[in-house]
Amino acid sequence: MGLLPFLNGDAAFFRMTNVSLPEQPRTIPFLALQRKAALIVVPGEDALLGLHEDDGRTRHEVTCLFAGGLVMGTLPLPKGMRVSDELMQSKEFFAIEDCTLGIDASPEPTMEAEELVFVHAAEMFGVAELEPE
Repeated sequence: MGLLPFLNGDAAFFRMTNVSLPEQPRTIPFLALQRKAALIVVPGEDALLGLHEDDGRTRHEVTCLFAGGLVMGTLPLPKGMRVSDELMQSKEFFAIEDCTLGIDASPEPTMEAEELVFVHAAEMFGVAELEPE
């Protein structure tokens, strides 16, 4: 099973091992994270993703807004599908590519680049589609 189908499964908790947390020198052997606590998931390099093939999809520039941060990137959709259509039919998590993550962390906000993130639709408070250039 790929990561996206796993994230969109029925489990109330994600069971994780060897977890790294910010500012912690050692990994945690086990962590059960409640599904609704996950805002975004950044897959590891060797993760089986479970994404659709890029079969001539149209790339939409979007910004996903969260309390305390945002994800800017591209949402590849089948030709003719609107961003709002995808949001209405998507499961809990969907993929954003070529991302910039903005985290409103104190004392200073941070920006990070990621190739791919999975965004938890139920935990964001909005999506803005940017005009094509």
